[in-house]
Amino acid sequence: MGIPIDLHPDSRFPFLVPPLRECLTTVAPCVMGLGPKNTTAYWNEISDYFCFLALPVIVSFAFITEIMSVIVLIKQIRQSLDTYLLGLSIAALLLLSCAVLMALQHYVGPHPILVHTQPYIASCKDWFWYSTIWLLVMMSFERVLTVSASKASTLCTSSQATIVVVMVFIVGLVSSFPRFWEYEASSVIDPATNETNLVAVKTESTATEEYNIMYFWYVKGVTLFVPFLMMFLISIGLTCRSRRSYLTKRYMVIKHTSGLTLNRKIKEEIAQSRLLILLMCMYMVCSAPIGVLDLIGHLAPSWISPSSRDYVSFYNLFTVVFFFQFDMHLIIYFCFNKQYRITLLAIFCCCCD
Repeated sequence: MGIPIDLHPDSRFPFLVPPLRECLTTVAPCVMGLGPKNTTAYWNEISDYFCFLALPVIVSFAFITEIMSVIVLIKQIRQSLDTYLLGLSIAALLLLSCAVLMALQHYVGPHPILVHTQPYIASCKDWFWYSTIWLLVMMSFERVLTVSASKASTLCTSSQATIVVVMVFIVGLVSSFPRFWEYEASSVIDPATNETNLVAVKTESTATEEYNIMYFWYVKGVTLFVPFLMMFLISIGLTCRSRRSYLTKRYMVIKHTSGLTLNRKIKEEIAQSRLLILLMCMYMVCSAPIGVLDLIGHLAPSWISPSSRDYVSFYNLFTVVFFFQFDMHLIIYFCFNKQYRITLLAIFCCCCD
């Protein structure tokens, strides 16, 4: 009989970035309602340990690249797309910061300061998550309207895009308001050891089944159903409207346009459309697994129960996949945004001198 292995994270609370359930803290008596650990299913421990090691690496790289993107975009703002990308990078940085604070208890322990901040961090994580999604949708929607116009003209200036970005953050804050009253830090006695521990638990007013069901479908509508449908349709629209033949007809309306200038503008239009298509595809590919897993666990628990250890392992793995998308932002910006590429290389050249 083999010796059971017990790797990080703690098998009593194995979620790296805890889902919003009854409790958010790793210490007893804060339990996640999980079934007993299967000592023969070693793949759960191996998978969780891989995620435990991979998450800091992926989040750290994403954090560094998003900071670099913010610096570059601040220096080069000249059109609406730059403003939208700057807002997206800021929202991504804030979302990553919240994820770090939520997962930090697995690496340094449940410090009282972390426990007191967990209710607010969970709320802010939803806020910046919503903002990230809808900034991506709004900039892509504005782009598809631009390339669909009968004449080659700018529909949204950088100043107008700034207003849209601020409005998206405000709407994201309003959408996450219920979360700010959902959890509270309180002292709870562990009946097993008779010790008193500080944990972040649901408030009585939000622990009802009706509230959880209603908010579950609200979150799925805001983060999965509506944005995925819009991103899919916008991607199709951008693909069709960004063909060279279609863009040539639009730009030929402008008089006194030389062939060289026309070719340069068409290349820039195609690159910007590809940038947004890649960002949307990357978001859908990286966020769909965890969203579908949560949906299956809610609708068909007989397939994979939210209280099973397999669910936990898949949840941690898909969490790592979700945050991996932010590692790709700088690469996508660099490949499909000429001005971003020039500005980034200029910064590195100045640092090397």
